[in-house]
Amino acid sequence: MVGSLRKGLSMVSWQARAQIAWMRLQRKNRFYADPQVMRERLGRHQDPRRAQPPRSVAAALTVDRTVVDGHDCFTLSPTHGPRTTLHIFHLHGGGFVEQPDTQHWSFARRMVELLGCRYTLPMYPLCPAADHRTIVPMVGDAYAHTMAGTDPGHRVVIGDSAGGALALDLAIDLRERRLPQPAAIALFSPWLNLPTDAPESLRIAPSDPELGIDGLRQAARWYAADTDFHDVAVRPVDADLSGLAPLIVFIGTRDILLPDARLLQARARQHRTPLDLHIYDGMFHNWIQHELPESHTATDTLVDFITSRVF
Repeated sequence: MVGSLRKGLSMVSWQARAQIAWMRLQRKNRFYADPQVMRERLGRHQDPRRAQPPRSVAAALTVDRTVVDGHDCFTLSPTHGPRTTLHIFHLHGGGFVEQPDTQHWSFARRMVELLGCRYTLPMYPLCPAADHRTIVPMVGDAYAHTMAGTDPGHRVVIGDSAGGALALDLAIDLRERRLPQPAAIALFSPWLNLPTDAPESLRIAPSDPELGIDGLRQAARWYAADTDFHDVAVRPVDADLSGLAPLIVFIGTRDILLPDARLLQARARQHRTPLDLHIYDGMFHNWIQHELPESHTATDTLVDFITSRVF
């Protein structure tokens, strides 16, 4: 299948509606809506404690720490050892400026418990101290090091938000170096158009409870450094996508990055790369990693996608 469009739940659950209301009450999107707020709160969002598995995760799973290029990589697995040979490599989001959030760790735990697999999250360097010229190579090194013991056919790469761009970069680099692709790539609300200037993004922005355009553009300038926003070095969606592993993408209609997912689908179709796009009505940025009915429905779809390609 070259590309497909899926509609999710026709009615937004009361739990999701409550989550959206809470996010609005907390003005959660201020970090990404106002560049000044982003600069003021960087210290909090880059707190090293957020780059450590929470106690609840460490108590429930085995956690192995590896250092790659001076940065921690954490591999989670069942306490009595993996039940399968599957190994997931997850590049977390956060606009290239944030450490993983609570939902990243809880989602990783959910996947380990569902699949009995190993699950690695690299703590790549963050902007503005770093930019794409140091972040992308570290991601490649982390993948090569932590996944070395796993057959490529049993590897899966996940990227959410900014991590979606890094996941694409990784897959393209593997192809360019004639190294095996993973069995599959999964992207959640991928951020692929750094300026976030698509007309549809501007239309969606007032209803997005998580993201804001101006803050994303500030993070984009830090990540790109002196590279033009349309250079494939920072915009992998414009690269040749042929020969990549099959992709699955989840996004919602309240997410200003929805046009990025549509663009990726069009590019994948152009290069005959299999891509399955799932658009959930009324859902917000990265909702799949929250504890919601829609999230569990999507996770079931994701698990089916992974297991059909790995086992």
